[in-house]
Amino acid sequence: MQKLCLVFLVVIFALTACSTRTQDLRIGIISSSINHLPLSYAIERGEIPTDKYRLIKFSSGWEVQEAMISGSIDVAIMPFTYVWNAASKGYPISTVSFFERETDAVIAQAEIKNVSQLNGKKIGLLRASTLDVLWQDYAASNKIDFQGIYFRSPNEAIAALDRKEIEAAVLYVPLVNKLLNKYSLIHWFSDEYPFHPCCDLATNTVNVNTNNKRKALDMLILDLQKAIVTMNNDPERLMAFTASTYGMTAEECREALKHTRFRMDLDVSGMEFQRRMTEISKLSGYLERIPADYEVYQTIKKK
Repeated sequence: MQKLCLVFLVVIFALTACSTRTQDLRIGIISSSINHLPLSYAIERGEIPTDKYRLIKFSSGWEVQEAMISGSIDVAIMPFTYVWNAASKGYPISTVSFFERETDAVIAQAEIKNVSQLNGKKIGLLRASTLDVLWQDYAASNKIDFQGIYFRSPNEAIAALDRKEIEAAVLYVPLVNKLLNKYSLIHWFSDEYPFHPCCDLATNTVNVNTNNKRKALDMLILDLQKAIVTMNNDPERLMAFTASTYGMTAEECREALKHTRFRMDLDVSGMEFQRRMTEISKLSGYLERIPADYEVYQTIKKK
């Protein structure tokens, strides 16, 4: 009888633990990107409850998108192009808020010093990413004829730069800053589009709604808003954390943070910017259709 009771208690405990665990919000982040900095920093300081959130790391935006579509994560901080891509195919992925901004740039082999020298050159890109469409927009505006060489992850593009298989690459902070001792910085996209959204806080709406995680998502939004304030209130500690997390020098950290902005909202200018870039995605064959705003942004209602 005692054994039976013990087995019963173990089963109840296991079921309770599983039930509690399913309420955790599983958050996907791209480990090499700075886009999750406020969240990671607040967790390190103990200001965000880690028992409510689980960070799951990926190496590229495509991996995050695939995890979101499969439902293996509930929320992600991910490039906006992948949100639009998923929404265009009818997947229940939508943007809750813009988050990280201004982090993308073009770097080139050391002998290349200006944009005009990129004409006719091989440019490393991450297919269908924000980096890809931003570069296409910039190249068209500046009449740069180029050969796009596509990679699945930033590390593959960097390896190709090192082997001189490409003349330039479009990358994001902090990778850009870590490479400036070897390569030339050619352009920051924030020069044309100040405060443009790069990565959004996105969610799998079916996961969140069917698994009773809406309150957890609402709490995450509040926690991220607080985290941005916290991050900006202690610059020295933030620098130390950034250097440790990304393996950067103090100078690299200063430059990376100078070209990164965090703000939560869904401002009209940000929506217009994303739609313009999405039109480039469609012209490039990455999308069969451009989804309506209500399919992409949670606060927009269907008309």
